[in-house]
Amino acid sequence: MTLYQEALRYFLRKTFDLREGEIKRALLMQLNIFLIISTLLIVKSTVQALFVTTYGKESLPLAFVLAAIPAAIVSTVYTRILSQVAFNKIIIGTLGGSVATLALLGVLLSFELFTSWAVYVFYIWMTIFALLCTSQFWILANIVFNAREAKRLFGFIGAGAIAGGIFGGYLASALATFMSSESLLFVAGGLLALCIPITLTIWRQNVGQTQGNIQQKKRLTGRDHPFLLIIHSRHLTYLSIIIGVSVIVAKLVEYQYTSVAYDVIQDPEELTAFFGFWLSTLSIISLLVQLFITHRVVGVFGVGTSLFLLPAGILIGAILLLLFPALWAAVFIRIADGSLKQSINKSATELLALPIPIDIKNRTKSFIDVFIDCFASGIAGLILIFIVSPKWLGLSTGAICVMIIALIGVWMYFAFLIRREYLTAFKLRMNENRETTSPAKTTEPTNESVFGGLMRVLESGDESQIIFVLGKVREIQDQRLFGHIRSLLYHPSSAVRAEALKSLYHYKNDHLIEEVEPMIQDKDENVKIGAFEYLLEHSHEDRYMRMERYLRDEDYHVSGAALVGLAKESRDNIGMKTRFAVEQRLYDRLEAIANENDAEKFSVMRSDLLKAIGHAGCLKLFFVIESAFHDPDPTMVATAIESAGNSMHLSFLPPLLEMLPEERYFSKAREALLRFGPAIFEPLAVLLKQPSMRVDVIRLIPSVLERIDSQLAVDLMLDLLDHEDLNVHLEALRSLNNMKVKFPHLRFQKKAIMHRIMEEVRLYQSTLSVLYAQIKIGSDIRNHTLTADEAAQERARANLVRLLEARMDGHLERIFRLLGLKYPTEDILPIFEGLQSNKPDLRINAVEFLENLLDPSLKKVLIPVLETALLDGITAEAIDNLDINIPDEYTCYKTLLETKDINLRYAVLYLLGQAQDARFMPLVKRYAETDGVKLKMATAV
Repeated sequence: MTLYQEALRYFLRKTFDLREGEIKRALLMQLNIFLIISTLLIVKSTVQALFVTTYGKESLPLAFVLAAIPAAIVSTVYTRILSQVAFNKIIIGTLGGSVATLALLGVLLSFELFTSWAVYVFYIWMTIFALLCTSQFWILANIVFNAREAKRLFGFIGAGAIAGGIFGGYLASALATFMSSESLLFVAGGLLALCIPITLTIWRQNVGQTQGNIQQKKRLTGRDHPFLLIIHSRHLTYLSIIIGVSVIVAKLVEYQYTSVAYDVIQDPEELTAFFGFWLSTLSIISLLVQLFITHRVVGVFGVGTSLFLLPAGILIGAILLLLFPALWAAVFIRIADGSLKQSINKSATELLALPIPIDIKNRTKSFIDVFIDCFASGIAGLILIFIVSPKWLGLSTGAICVMIIALIGVWMYFAFLIRREYLTAFKLRMNENRETTSPAKTTEPTNESVFGGLMRVLESGDESQIIFVLGKVREIQDQRLFGHIRSLLYHPSSAVRAEALKSLYHYKNDHLIEEVEPMIQDKDENVKIGAFEYLLEHSHEDRYMRMERYLRDEDYHVSGAALVGLAKESRDNIGMKTRFAVEQRLYDRLEAIANENDAEKFSVMRSDLLKAIGHAGCLKLFFVIESAFHDPDPTMVATAIESAGNSMHLSFLPPLLEMLPEERYFSKAREALLRFGPAIFEPLAVLLKQPSMRVDVIRLIPSVLERIDSQLAVDLMLDLLDHEDLNVHLEALRSLNNMKVKFPHLRFQKKAIMHRIMEEVRLYQSTLSVLYAQIKIGSDIRNHTLTADEAAQERARANLVRLLEARMDGHLERIFRLLGLKYPTEDILPIFEGLQSNKPDLRINAVEFLENLLDPSLKKVLIPVLETALLDGITAEAIDNLDINIPDEYTCYKTLLETKDINLRYAVLYLLGQAQDARFMPLVKRYAETDGVKLKMATAV
């Protein structure tokens, strides 16, 4: 590559963000649209002058109306052809047919054959040609570029259209001084003919390699008419309305501009020169906007906001023309329309079509661009006839300005609506491709439908469904549910029977003593306990006698369950606790257990005792629970955990936390900790500050706190984001995301979250720079045959690279988890899942959706980082785009050794130990003994 080529690539990359592999495609597409628009400007300048001088400005509204008829025919025929012929052949056929038509019209007008008819047909054909060729070009652009490329490159490519407008307009103006208007048609045909080989090249090089797949997408098998597809899609409907209204406004502006110019300039050749000059002049303005403003405006403010700039510009021009009805005002409104229409608005409108599936897009886009455009032109013609014609209202130019202002209000309203549909379309496309989907939302049911559904579950649901419903309706005490819950006392599942007893406990007026009493003989311990609780609550007259009998029952299963039920019921009832001497009974049971030789009886009695101590909150016997934490029997340990939770005594908080990392006890320990409720926050905050607190325990604390509906839980987890362990950060953020969804009323300190996002982005970039440096060092070393020592060194470096890649993944997830606290979590997390997908389209749509959600300041920083994450590998261009410095080897190691990540420090020291490079020995000596990391870790094989 020559120095000139390298400089050109650098200029294109820095100025227009053209990246490796995109330059040739973008330049060819830009040249293509340049020639198409050059042709159009020459033809338009010529046909406007010929039409106005032949028929007068009064005929323009009728021409607008008549153009809609052939447009409908062309759209219908075109749709049928599109379903039968490959898209590339259609493009070439349209270009070739247009060249032949220009030549034919040139001959007719040159020899004055059918002049009046030819001019009229010429005007209508020019309208359809402009719409059809440009529509096909942008469909081709959507095929050649994906959504992310389009976002960056459509502005640059669109600059070719504006440059073509400048070139074609000035060329028409210059040639009109010594060449007839008819002769200009042959020049236009020659320029358009050049588009054919360029289009063939673009298709062959960028689409032909995947012709099989592309052909499936471009050959349309759907039979629905485009109109039906449009009216069944709000996105397409709003897009059609916006385009239709914008065309009506543009035609009204064009009429005013042409009318005022004709009133001032009567000579046909001078009028052609005037139109050509001003079309090119406004194109220069449009080109500057397109090259240096469009991609920044669309990139920073998004597609939705960009749609408002064109109507706002025309609105200003309409007001000026209303106040100052002069040629300069007409030129101003034409410049506002032409410059913004072909730059910012064109790019934004084309991007609106990106989330539409390609088959739908192909069937509808040309219909919208051709038929909707011409139909709207016909509406504009009717409006002008009605307003301007002396036979009707015969109003002045000011009335048209008022009409333009009113239509702009409609335009802006639908621009607002389509912005929401644009975001929804990307969201739906991501959800369609997600590996797992969240449950569908349902409409708010009526009260009757709620109870009907609950009853059906209680009658015929499975075990888990019934238990879930019983837990939800436990406090309702609705008599409509009583019979259904009562029948569950005979359910085959012991878990269901136990839950049914808990629910029936709350029904005060319906006593089931006779039905519940036999359940104290149930085989399941929880059913027994539930039965005793019910009997204690509902046996008013003989409560004490009944309970005393059960407590003295010879069956240790019955007496033990009765003791647990009594302990639970008497916890906050001093009178009952005294009446039954609960504490003494616990001591008696402990003594009986000590003298028990039967292993099975010993186990059951001990388990019941543990439960009773916990429920009773008997502080003097807590040592029994503490000793059971270390029992070799896992069942006894689980019972001790449950009992500690039921006691709700803070002395059990440390041992319960220590149980969290034990996988088999995790669920029990978490449920036990949740029983403490809000009382857990203050002592837990103190424990978290203690150096002796194990990191593996801290990582699991968020999974407990996320289930507590309290602002204190949020604040405590936000404090965990300052912990030195990055995994603690991630677990806290995951739990905070869950809380934001489950408890949306809680507050999440959005300003502080913003600072943390920026810090994570900085850390991501720093890790990326170190990773790139290590990959490059390894690549340089592997350029020659490795010695045994160098091979060992590279294995160590490969391990370090893997750790750095994992760390980057962690940074990326933390960024999105933080975003989930600032923006709707239900939107952010699917975006993160989309980025992790192996489907390129899904990853691109995810970034596009996110870009439209983010604030401009955050978007500027975050989107380049995410685009780097989309790459299969780290390239020098990606590093250059992020504008980050690559550290030297010494700085890399020093930076990594200063991190709090112990695994990274191990990996670096091990790599330096393998390298045995004297340059790095000071680093090894300085950090080898830090935080218990021994020097042998650096030199171990």
